[in-house]
Amino acid sequence: MKKLVFSAALVLSLGLAGCGETTTKEETPKDEKPAAETPKEDATKQETSAPATKEGNGKLTEEKFKQIKEGMTYEEVVKIVGAEGKVLSETGSTGEPHHTVMYEFETDGVLSSSTMMFQGGKLINKAQIGVETSDIEITLDQFNKLENGMTKEKVFEILGGEGAVISESGDVVMYSYNGTVLGGNASLMFQGGKLMNKTQIGLK
Repeated sequence: MKKLVFSAALVLSLGLAGCGETTTKEETPKDEKPAAETPKEDATKQETSAPATKEGNGKLTEEKFKQIKEGMTYEEVVKIVGAEGKVLSETGSTGEPHHTVMYEFETDGVLSSSTMMFQGGKLINKAQIGVETSDIEITLDQFNKLENGMTKEKVFEILGGEGAVISESGDVVMYSYNGTVLGGNASLMFQGGKLMNKTQIGLK
């Protein structure tokens, strides 16, 4: 898609430049300066504006990540992101029910990344690091109060809210929370709305 946008801008720029040459030849005897400058200004505006549009539409943001849902086709995901993904792995052949492809999408955050896995042409998993974040900070004491089997609502009540979704596949969702000290974090995995695993590093 980036190539298409760049090509379209290039063709339009050349078209404007071509029009400028024709106008200059026809109107030189009457008024040479305006005819020569106007097409150049238009072409310059087109060339400078096209790359900005391409950059703005081609990166995965937190807002876009939240819009992407399980069961979407690759084309639907690309439409939301604004750019094609890069194939990281592929199993099986196109058309087979278990044909599985994992794509990496360019993100707008520093040290961030995101992958999407499709099977049979449908999204079955989305994951991210650094794209979606949570402002909620938790302590080791809060973490220790969590017990496997607790409902998602009860966990969020103890921690003070919902963390950032770092992975989602069907009814299995993993959330991330930051600690109160630098480097501290925790990840919680739910299945069917209930806590099934909790992990922490550096919480105080």
